[in-house]
Amino acid sequence: MKKILSTICLLLVMAAAQAQMTFTLDGITYGDVAQRDAKGMTTITLPAGTSLLNIITAVQIDGSPVSASDITPNPTTTTINYNELKVFTYNNKAYGFRFTEDVWFCGVFFSDCHINQDSGHDGTSQSDMTTIMNNILNMGKNGIKKVSFTTEGATNIIPKTSIVFCLGDVDQDKGDDGSSGTHSNFLNCTAELAKAAGIPFIFIAGNHDISPDYWNDGSKGITYGSSGGYHADQQTMNAITANNSYWSGYFEDGITYFTSGSSYDFEPNHFTFKYKNVRFYCANCYWFQKPYNKPGLLSNTNGTIYAPDGIVSNLNTYVENHSGEASVWMQHYPWLAGADCNRWWLDQNASGQYRESKNSSIYGSSTTGITYNDATSANTLKKDPLSAIMMKTAGKVDGKVQHFSGHYHRFDDRTYQSTVNSSNQVHDYTVAAPGNSGQSNNAFVVLFKRGEGVKEVIETQF
Repeated sequence: MKKILSTICLLLVMAAAQAQMTFTLDGITYGDVAQRDAKGMTTITLPAGTSLLNIITAVQIDGSPVSASDITPNPTTTTINYNELKVFTYNNKAYGFRFTEDVWFCGVFFSDCHINQDSGHDGTSQSDMTTIMNNILNMGKNGIKKVSFTTEGATNIIPKTSIVFCLGDVDQDKGDDGSSGTHSNFLNCTAELAKAAGIPFIFIAGNHDISPDYWNDGSKGITYGSSGGYHADQQTMNAITANNSYWSGYFEDGITYFTSGSSYDFEPNHFTFKYKNVRFYCANCYWFQKPYNKPGLLSNTNGTIYAPDGIVSNLNTYVENHSGEASVWMQHYPWLAGADCNRWWLDQNASGQYRESKNSSIYGSSTTGITYNDATSANTLKKDPLSAIMMKTAGKVDGKVQHFSGHYHRFDDRTYQSTVNSSNQVHDYTVAAPGNSGQSNNAFVVLFKRGEGVKEVIETQF
């Protein structure tokens, strides 16, 4: 009997192909979520987690309003369940609908804008960055596929941007752009445009935005005063946290920061948030960036730096408490890309020198005698311990943690394998700088699946 009734319903749906029933949905534009299939069925795909209670507020037939009470059952009061065939009858014609949850969303990653910085840094002008950002924010709105995904279930998607990330080195050194370190040139052509579009934009700091330990040459380093390096570092962090505060309400549980637990003058303030049931872990410069106390007026002109052990320990505790969440990671420094990659992980300058932290460290911050660009030391002291923490999270692809980085100014795609445990692997996607004229592409478009994380990464140009 149930089979006969289902067949009758489908025949009625097919017979109604000449007329179209549409809805006014609570807080959602019908045309953005509804699609008719070949049999006249209308599929309405809503953001995951959308409540279907009273989702329909009004009904139209061929664009003209009709009374919902004249429809059987009344669409505004009947119970609707996800993935259930729902047939509504009006004037002896039947209209079939199925409500589903959207499981896909797209993010765009770019890095190393170096707004207005000299050509040696692949600098991008404000005008060019404005064009790039507008193209990112408007991706797919013209109905044209910017990229085509091959992931099963997503091949027909016209990608539209849901969230945007910049992975550091945002403008000239430490905000030296005529804006007193506030990074306004960068923010005006990125964050402000994202606000106008209502699309979350997250950026992290790179080594040109906050001080690597060995930067002690004038305003670049950790120096004293309102025009000194500490002031610029703090302005960078203020810009990041202010931007985070603006978007915090878009995320499932706000934003959580990882700090050392001590009262240092400067903390790198790494952070995490969950968006569309995927957790994002974001490190300013890198996870081992050191907190410090600013220098005094007459002494210690380079400040006092401290080991990041408390930060990394707090990260590990948080990860263990959220291990079941699909997670995506990012920091400015790549895991493998670049001939001098390891010296950055070791905080070394071009001669292999670095400043030791005041306190002892299990992560090598106070270890002496490390040679220049020493891969063994970088791996043992920092990459291996960090990869072990990251492996505790869900959302891996083929057993590999998904990670994004910048700094190298070129595209790269490699997997780091721990020297301690070969099963600990980090797949690192390094994105090119927009101003790198020798690179044909300058951003990643990333397909995410709600609750599962990264599904596909494609290089493209905006």
